[in-house]
Amino acid sequence: MPRLKSLLSTVGRILLSAVLLGLLLYLFRDKLPEVRALLRDVSSGWLAMAAGWYVVFIIVSSWRWKVLLAARGLRFSTWYLSRVFTLSLFFCKLLPTSIGGDVFRIAYTAPKEKTAEAFSATLLDRLIGFESLLFLAVVVSLGLFGLSPDARAMELPILGMKFRGLGIVALLALGLALLVLVTLVFFNDAGHRLAVRVFGRIRLFRLGERLDRVYDAVKAYRHHRGALFWSFMAGIAVQGMLSLSWFSVAAALRGTVPLVYYFVFIPLLNIVVNIPTIGGIGVREWAFVLLFAPPWLTGHLTEGLALASALLFLALDLVFALIGGMLFAIMRRSVDASTLVGRQGRDGGSVEWTRGEEDRHAAES
Repeated sequence: MPRLKSLLSTVGRILLSAVLLGLLLYLFRDKLPEVRALLRDVSSGWLAMAAGWYVVFIIVSSWRWKVLLAARGLRFSTWYLSRVFTLSLFFCKLLPTSIGGDVFRIAYTAPKEKTAEAFSATLLDRLIGFESLLFLAVVVSLGLFGLSPDARAMELPILGMKFRGLGIVALLALGLALLVLVTLVFFNDAGHRLAVRVFGRIRLFRLGERLDRVYDAVKAYRHHRGALFWSFMAGIAVQGMLSLSWFSVAAALRGTVPLVYYFVFIPLLNIVVNIPTIGGIGVREWAFVLLFAPPWLTGHLTEGLALASALLFLALDLVFALIGGMLFAIMRRSVDASTLVGRQGRDGGSVEWTRGEEDRHAAES
């Protein structure tokens, strides 16, 4: 039965992505000649810049993750974590789950008896990442609406409601406040006791015991405020890199929307992609056209240009995901992923070994 549910979930997500992308192309079928013409005339320089910003996004994301792992005694090089992060993109983008990549990130950084620490680092990396995302959107949109009267006409339709100007700021601020509240619950002893009381008796897969260990591992970060701070700051930089990558993709197609709008809207897109589809495919393209093509937007894109930009970024995204797939094959042959351990070497660098090496090290000790 669990396998059947998993299969049905997979099929459902694939169908949803295919239907959304297909419907988007059908509704804009009269724009497809314009899209094809634009994609045939891509600026290679701007496209290379978009790829460069994407690489910086991977490196900064990996460094942020490294800071959180190191705080719990799990030390890896940024180069190694960048490869693992790229590998995880393959599972995030090409498999029917938004958390598939996180599972592999944990698997490649969790030594024996340290799974809770690796899980807590990845969980906080994801949570703080969302907080950084919304914080950037709130600050930039607040400045935008405060300085530009034209921008106050901006509308954001969500669930049949339209948010305009400062209403958008309030919506983003509410989302940020909720995420901060969730983080505080994870750090709170009372929240820990409540979770153990509710789930502690669950014996299936030792869920109660595992939850208790994870809560302890997350609460340990209360003593690592520096790691939390730098993770948050790096998260803002991550969103900036993605915004610049999107801007460069549009510029490769002669896009004209001011850069500031990307810093407001791209964080919103990065929330949208967590809707259960295959890597957000279909949903993200819908959202990009919706946000960047309305006539009230200063220097707005045409619908054809917005669609072409979304499809070009999708292609860039999938290229890096495929690189991650190749890395997965290579790294599995060279390292036993399930037992990989990182430890700070005598020279201060990162040391990686497999189970056999770990056993020899333990015997020598």
